[in-house]
Amino acid sequence: MNKNIYNDLNKLNIDYFEKVKNSIQDPLGFNISNDVNWIKLNEKWNSSEFPVVMGGTGQPILFLHGFDSSFLEFRRIYPFLKKKFQLIIPDLLGFGFTPRNASNQYNPRKIIYNLLDIINTLKLKNKLMVVGASMGGSVAINLSKEIPELIDKMILLSPAGLFGESKNIPFPLNQIGASFLGLSQVRKGLCRQAFAYPDKSVGSMEEQIASIHLGCSGWRNSLASFAKSGGFAGTYKYMQNISIKTICGENDRILGKKEINKIKQIDQLNFIGLKNCGHLPHVDLPSLSSKIIYDYFCT
Repeated sequence: MNKNIYNDLNKLNIDYFEKVKNSIQDPLGFNISNDVNWIKLNEKWNSSEFPVVMGGTGQPILFLHGFDSSFLEFRRIYPFLKKKFQLIIPDLLGFGFTPRNASNQYNPRKIIYNLLDIINTLKLKNKLMVVGASMGGSVAINLSKEIPELIDKMILLSPAGLFGESKNIPFPLNQIGASFLGLSQVRKGLCRQAFAYPDKSVGSMEEQIASIHLGCSGWRNSLASFAKSGGFAGTYKYMQNISIKTICGENDRILGKKEINKIKQIDQLNFIGLKNCGHLPHVDLPSLSSKIIYDYFCT
């Protein structure tokens, strides 16, 4: 694809982000958005700019969001942890507000390579802490396979994709599925399912955060491409000799009890179950999650 077209596509998403940022209803979402930096990567990524939240000073922590999400999911733990650590929160390749184009394939391998280039560009060194939420937990484990010498500790928040085999979704089912996930009522339903008590916890602010990135150019095609690749699965086998703590909500309806029981049985995952918590501990119980992260990384 012509480099000028890449630049135009990149500018579309930057412009879209700057436009919708001021419409974010959640004050915490708006605040974290003000710390977004657009990091220009090398020619391998056509010199495109990728959104990375950067804030705070001290020991660096890399945060990795879940499937079809963005940096905004960490908005509730960001203010506290920003006082103690340097926080780095990129949008994963093909998700959030990242630049996309129709000719690219979006798959786990490219997501990891993109992360490695972000880490190198930001000159992050050893003793890096990593927090991965949902699919981001599998991303964290895959990343640790590539750079075990740089990562000191990891926290997995309701990690998804640790077990099983990847399932490639062929065309046109991948496109149909992506279109289905873009429907307003489907988005609202998925958002509610992520919380322990949706009637109390989910309103217009949460629904907006869950869907705000859908307006990015190429959202549907990148999601369909990722589905066609099979996504992250069976990542447990890539675990390194790195200290891990795993936090899951006891009311997690997305992972389900069977998956959580598998996690409990693996000693290295160092499982902690939280009462009155759904699939997103960092959103459902941000104060407690922040304390666990702080205590573990400061030990």
